[in-house]
Amino acid sequence: MKRLYAAAVLIVLAGMTTTAYAVDCRVNGGPWQNGNPNLQVPVTVTLSADRTRVMLEGARLECRFTYSGGPAWHSDFWASGSAAGTAWTPGPKFAGEGTGLRINGSFYNTPVPSGIAIATIPNNGVFYPINVTPYILLRNYPSNPFDVRIGDNLGLLRLTSSNNYDGTRPQLTVTYTAANNFTVSPSTCTINNNNPIEINFGDVHQRAIGSDPLTSSVVSNRRLTYSCPDGGINTPITITYKGTRSAFDPRLLIMSNPDVGTALLRGGAAVSVNGSFLTRITNSVGGDDVTFSLVRRNGSLPTPGAISGSGVLVMGVP
Repeated sequence: MKRLYAAAVLIVLAGMTTTAYAVDCRVNGGPWQNGNPNLQVPVTVTLSADRTRVMLEGARLECRFTYSGGPAWHSDFWASGSAAGTAWTPGPKFAGEGTGLRINGSFYNTPVPSGIAIATIPNNGVFYPINVTPYILLRNYPSNPFDVRIGDNLGLLRLTSSNNYDGTRPQLTVTYTAANNFTVSPSTCTINNNNPIEINFGDVHQRAIGSDPLTSSVVSNRRLTYSCPDGGINTPITITYKGTRSAFDPRLLIMSNPDVGTALLRGGAAVSVNGSFLTRITNSVGGDDVTFSLVRRNGSLPTPGAISGSGVLVMGVP
């Protein structure tokens, strides 16, 4: 499986109590907002997985002390949480998962405590980063990927600013909302150690390509291996053949030549694109022999030239 990327929309709402110009905040270098703004900024969220987490990165939040002519010793103190709720509430699709926040390099799993110090901002007009990043905890056993759709709520971040000069408590709320479709797996179990599976059928004559995936002579046999980092995992799993279907056969992955597609065969049967087959991991390992078959549209003679396509094999659970 490949490292995935997603785009998200970041909506920032900064609400204040009695002082309208106590703090300014912005996202990704956008305009400074104060009072009670409703800022919407498209951001690219990088889902970069390490051994234990998938980070939701890409939102650069900065705040500053709004110039007021007051003494230089005035300062704002940003901290996690607010009167409205805990520091991080995951979106509905992540509600059953382990999540948390990385704050200034330290990791806090949900429920993230309130009152964790994030930044001290003096009255000098300089902007300071608010170093907070949400994450999803990875599992060491197979699990289904998250299939996030446009508009899905990824989670809600709540922060509060206090100060050393009055009793106001401005609150900042950041809502992460997906701006495009993406899929991310919360599991550290892998197919072929996460290495790409490159299928090269070589040079073939158009007439040598069969019109039936089960009988086409242009094939490539491969071994799929499954592994989980922790020992003792015994469970059925599914392997899904994800991609775009060809227009002439739902069992075939679309290729750059519209008269050609690629089938995945296992146990003498074709696995439909976006369909899956059932297999098993025993003591944290498993494997299957599969065949990739090049197929042409029945009655067609594909145009000569290079052809290419891409798909993804995804591990899940029944």
